[in-house]
Amino acid sequence: MKLHQIRYLIAVASQGSIRAAARSLGLTQATLTQALRELEEGQQMPLFVRQSSGLALTEAGAALLRHARLIADQLDHAEAEMASLRQAGSVQRLSVGVTPWIAQSILPGVVQAFTQDQPQVRLELFDGLSAVSLPRLREGALDLLLGRLPEPGAAYDLHVTPLFRYEVTVGARAGHPLAQARSMQALREARWLLNYAPQEEAAMFHTLFEQHGLPVPHGRIHLAQSAALMLKLVASTDMLTLLPWPLIECEGAHGLLVPLNLDTRFAPREIGVLRRRQAPLSAPAERFLHHLMAQVRQCQDSSDGMLQRVFRSIDLLDGASLAP
Repeated sequence: MKLHQIRYLIAVASQGSIRAAARSLGLTQATLTQALRELEEGQQMPLFVRQSSGLALTEAGAALLRHARLIADQLDHAEAEMASLRQAGSVQRLSVGVTPWIAQSILPGVVQAFTQDQPQVRLELFDGLSAVSLPRLREGALDLLLGRLPEPGAAYDLHVTPLFRYEVTVGARAGHPLAQARSMQALREARWLLNYAPQEEAAMFHTLFEQHGLPVPHGRIHLAQSAALMLKLVASTDMLTLLPWPLIECEGAHGLLVPLNLDTRFAPREIGVLRRRQAPLSAPAERFLHHLMAQVRQCQDSSDGMLQRVFRSIDLLDGASLAP
């Protein structure tokens, strides 16, 4: 495999046709076609199939594309880091995915310390569900993810540092008619506004309904693809939601949402730092993690009421105990 073949594979997959990819690369179609043919011959299997709408990846092509994007992204990072060494003051990039309750509690102090320490680095923050962020991390669009840890078997390609364990709870607006409910059965007629990725739907429905012997109320379940939107609507309507307990303690929800004191508990979840196992940490990523760990220690001793509430709602795991 040659680097130019890797670049060409990504271009064809992105553009959907040889003609468009060749135009974007400034190559002739013949040059691009020959390079891809040599790549397929080297792998001894087809990577593309022709369709009426253009080229589509085979299973092998899709697998190679995932690696190709990682390789290209790592080369871009390497070139950026080398450029920063050649030219003082050049801008580097660090892209970090952050789960909502971390974003509202610990992250502000981390960002303030990091931007003062690394003024030459452009920080890109992505606020989203772990199920959505994980593919972005694996593809190289994110350098780090502060998010929910996947099941052990699903983290084969990731380096994972566990930080916190927390519980999830059913939340409602203050004064909700069902605020005194004590069982999931008492919520069987409720309407729900949930925040989950498509691949999490089966697990979400099992957690909320099926394990309690309840049918899934498909007609009364709505989706919010933003945690902020979900919090705003649940605080303003009679819809219920399932959310991390520390999120209830953050400023955006505290006093507006209340956890229901149900006679059942949901399985706890863990959150931590995730990064690609084979990708070395860049200097900016190392500094970001340094400031993250320092902020975890400071938050534990903080006099800020919100931070005290958040840290009372979580358990620190081994990774957090290593904070300087």
